[in-house]
Amino acid sequence: MDEKIDILDAAGNPTGEVLWKSEAHRRGLWHRCFHCWISGEDEEGSFLLVQRRAPQKDTFPGYLDVTCAGHLRSGEGVIEAGLRELSEELGVRVAPRDLVRLGTRRIEQEIPGGMDRELHEVFLLPEGLPPRTMSLQREEVSAVYRLPLDGIDHLLAGERVGARFWGPNGSGRETVALEEFVPNEDGYLARVVRAVRAALGGYADPGAVFREETAC
Repeated sequence: MDEKIDILDAAGNPTGEVLWKSEAHRRGLWHRCFHCWISGEDEEGSFLLVQRRAPQKDTFPGYLDVTCAGHLRSGEGVIEAGLRELSEELGVRVAPRDLVRLGTRRIEQEIPGGMDRELHEVFLLPEGLPPRTMSLQREEVSAVYRLPLDGIDHLLAGERVGARFWGPNGSGRETVALEEFVPNEDGYLARVVRAVRAALGGYADPGAVFREETAC
């Protein structure tokens, strides 16, 4: 879905220009996005939730990705956008205090018809929300997957890992591989997992762990 967004310079400062998202992507202009990873613990242990992008998405259709993500609309604050995206994509409603800030991620990658230059404001929601209670936005998300946190180490080592999934068309189990994730070159998933472990272990600033090895 197209929407008006604020354009930034390479340092992340507002330029005052407002464009459609599609135009910003076509011209490779910097803009800001919200990312939120949901983690938790249940009777099976610690886990991280990821989404499978809907098959009709313009970029990386059907790939596994951050639990919830979206662009900041023009004039919208990061937390305001985040709460909106969580509600729209997953049917999840939380308070601002529930979001743990991890840091800012800077990416540049080619996409069909353009170049994506984004600053990702990355957050963690360590609430352990049951995926079966979520109401997924079909246009954006086809399913939510529960990955065992320890299993992600095997995933990063190139092995397939078993995961449970829930979606509008049902639930089940399947194995997933690292190549099914939206590609990145900054060790994003590994950094998130370290931050999740720090948060679940009671560390006061899991964002510091996330930022230890940043490519930004």
